[in-house]
Amino acid sequence: MNTRIVKSRMLLTAGLLAVSAVAQAAQTGTVRLSDAKLPFSISLPRGWVGVQFKDGLSGVSIASQAKAPAALMRFTFIPKQGKTLVLKDEFAGFEQAVKQGGTTLRLVSEKAVRYGGVTGLSHVYDLTQQGKKLRMQIWFGGGVKNFYNFQLTDVAGTYSKRAPLFAAALNSVKFN
Repeated sequence: MNTRIVKSRMLLTAGLLAVSAVAQAAQTGTVRLSDAKLPFSISLPRGWVGVQFKDGLSGVSIASQAKAPAALMRFTFIPKQGKTLVLKDEFAGFEQAVKQGGTTLRLVSEKAVRYGGVTGLSHVYDLTQQGKKLRMQIWFGGGVKNFYNFQLTDVAGTYSKRAPLFAAALNSVKFN
């Protein structure tokens, strides 16, 4: 299953976002997103813009603004197709793929956490990519049918401002 993590290497390129227009409302409050194509519903920060990646992952990607530098949140899923996941192995595959892409990373914290009734593992990393210092929080969750990869990537200097928005989104998740 680690091959899908390699596909998501591009998640680190928050400064090179291809952005599609979404409502540009004030950056306060949240918007509840519920779509039949998603195996979850979630409350997202109001005023963030939708982002389209051509990486084959299904889900929702949003950026704090249409221009770089921008924080990036992704809420993606991949059908497990009956496979058993070991989340620590998934993180090891992710870390290896990131390092192969030339990015350095350092694990800051790790904790087991449940969102919407799905057990998962959360990691926070410090990354250096092309001279930029980034911070990333990733939650991998193993649902009954899907593997979930929810993450926030931001420049290190503004991460603490955006982390509460990500935490609120995670706490709002309801899986179908």
